[in-house]
Amino acid sequence: MTFTDKQMFEAIEANVDVKDCFEKISDACKDLKIKTDCPDNDVDRLLEFVIGKWSD
Repeated sequence: MTFTDKQMFEAIEANVDVKDCFEKISDACKDLKIKTDCPDNDVDRLLEFVIGKWSD
């Protein structure tokens, strides 16, 4: 099932735990960009790599 951005943001806002995780991930990405000066695409690529690796 595919969700629209609006549906995803509504789900994030509706659940405090999901919202907390979303904010942590967003903050970590912003921090990484500031500290490494890497392009947005590199941060996006890292997130793509991490998907599915977090449970290993």
